[in-house]
Amino acid sequence: MEQQEKLIRLLIVDDGFHKAEQITSSLRAAGIHVRAEFAEDDEGMCEMLENKTLDLVLFSLDLPEFKLPQAHQLIQECGRHVSLIASGKQVNDAVRIAAIRNGAEDVVAVDNLDHLIHVVRREALNIDTWRRAKRLERDFQESEKRCQSLLANSKDAVAYVHEGMHIFANQAYMDLFGNADLDELEGTPIIDMVDPSQQNEVKTFLRQLSRNENDSNELELQLIHSSGEKLSAMLEFSRASYDGEPCTQILIRSRADTSELEEQINYLHQHDLVTGLYNRQHLMDELKTAVTRATNGEVQSAIVFIAIDNFQSVRERVGISGCDTLIADIGKLIADNAGDERLIARFGAHSYACLGKLDDKQETEAFAAKIPQLVEQHIVEIGQQSISTTCSASVVFIDENSPANPNELIARAERTCEELQELGGNNSKIYIPKAGEMSQEESDGITANVIKEALNHNRIRGLYQPIVGIKAQEGERYMSFLEITSEDGQIIRPEDYQEAAERTGTAKMLDRWKILHAIKKISETGGRGRKIDFFVPLSSDSLQDPGLAQWVADNLTKSKIDGAQLIFMINEAHAVNQLKAAKTLCKGLQQFHCHFALDEFGTGLNPFQLVKHVEAEYVRINHVYMDNLAQNEENQQSIRELAYQAMDLEINTITPGVTDAAVLSILWTLNVDYVQGDFLQTPQKELEYDFSSM
Repeated sequence: MEQQEKLIRLLIVDDGFHKAEQITSSLRAAGIHVRAEFAEDDEGMCEMLENKTLDLVLFSLDLPEFKLPQAHQLIQECGRHVSLIASGKQVNDAVRIAAIRNGAEDVVAVDNLDHLIHVVRREALNIDTWRRAKRLERDFQESEKRCQSLLANSKDAVAYVHEGMHIFANQAYMDLFGNADLDELEGTPIIDMVDPSQQNEVKTFLRQLSRNENDSNELELQLIHSSGEKLSAMLEFSRASYDGEPCTQILIRSRADTSELEEQINYLHQHDLVTGLYNRQHLMDELKTAVTRATNGEVQSAIVFIAIDNFQSVRERVGISGCDTLIADIGKLIADNAGDERLIARFGAHSYACLGKLDDKQETEAFAAKIPQLVEQHIVEIGQQSISTTCSASVVFIDENSPANPNELIARAERTCEELQELGGNNSKIYIPKAGEMSQEESDGITANVIKEALNHNRIRGLYQPIVGIKAQEGERYMSFLEITSEDGQIIRPEDYQEAAERTGTAKMLDRWKILHAIKKISETGGRGRKIDFFVPLSSDSLQDPGLAQWVADNLTKSKIDGAQLIFMINEAHAVNQLKAAKTLCKGLQQFHCHFALDEFGTGLNPFQLVKHVEAEYVRINHVYMDNLAQNEENQQSIRELAYQAMDLEINTITPGVTDAAVLSILWTLNVDYVQGDFLQTPQKELEYDFSSM
């Protein structure tokens, strides 16, 4: 089903994060691609509606102080079309009717997950269909406007006839027949405007047209002007619709040679009369094309925005006509120095924009820096006055990560110019996006570049945290982490780069770095008589990497080490959502004796169902169960059940997040196999943990 291919953005409003995790895991296990948010009260829900794009809200009817009518009102106030689904412990006909009356699309019982899955799929499809319909409606209205505009401005005469009567005609058609307005023509039979000698021919032609029996859709006729004068014209007939009604379109082409006039009109449409430069509209059209090509990864561009400083004071000195002379003169100065590759336009009353393909960033920056110097040195003669002024120039680069909206690029250029002018002007500046201004693509692109730079300049190092057995297991086991350092020496946290790395394809580069360094560590320590197993987490990117298994095999062979010392760890949600890829990768790596672990495990409806497809020797229990573990008996019971189920299947369990002695003492009683956490040891560069201490 189509909606399963799309991300469903779900807000779960409930009193427990654990419930939300279970719902999310169940939906993912059912093959629904869902991104969930969580709120506990009206304030949280309001914040999510304001700051997140949502498709569905799953609202608990069992909240004591936050009721369904309030939630429905918040959705209405947010101004977005979001589907509201209610859930409750006790659902009967009365509850269902009351909830629907209060704005819910449906009501599901909290223990009926199968019903919830079907409702989520249905409502996601309904939301998608509604949005598609809205888009099509907007597109249709825009198309109608364009058609009306084309008809109104067409030099050819166009009319629409329904059952032989005129229902619409453009101005050229009315001018051709000498009609003053459409009311005069509307309802007039087309046959009455044809010479009587050809009226039968027209009737026959229109009948054949309705049956699609014509050899040609053209007919040369003698037409009658309102003054009685006869006109000879070639009419083109075609079936069409107008205001949703089937009708016939009549087109009478103008026979005048208007090529020179059209050329002049086209020039005026694209150029500014004062400066002779291109105008704002043409610049924006070209900018749209440049943005499309850049975001498609074809050609990068740059826009240099130039604004005259203190223009109001200049205007007071020389007047409006003098300003036109100044603007034209500076426009010529810019054009003379811009080169043939840049499109130069007058953009605003006292601003210009230069758009060009980006071959060399430094050259563009030098051009932007040169313009204020040239303008400052330039003298403009206006009547008896010699005027000099200054300007500010900003540069915005247009690349694959730029926003798709050209207006946003122009706004950035204008803001940068204004910042310069507030500091006195007569300068140039490169626009650098601030955190709040960056699009997702730009932010991801910057993060990806930081990662690539770190890889290229050896600013990445491996960190290792022990995974310790509490059942007297032999051997040393470590989990691999990364520490990335930026150019200015700042440590970049995984939560700040991982998602961006996966969206940009750089995550698999980091994964390969981890694998190589794990192999290197195995080789080094093996030479000193130690046998260490390394757990290497893989991103969702690596699941889709068809060459990964062979690449690992080649490096294992080259290093002459046993693949059994590598345990590849994949996130349970990633494995569910990319099950075929996960199975393929698992089978491929197991051929070289590598092992597998499932991470963030255990929140699905039937988590061990996944093990039938991805043969994991380890499961690392979801962090959510570690929350307040010492006091939370429900979480303790969940871990205990998972541990015993895993033991029956001969799968080892790992519990992360061991932060203190109390948590560790609880885990001793829950039948888990391994523990991991900062209480035992934080991730370190060296492999120095004393495993005999446990």
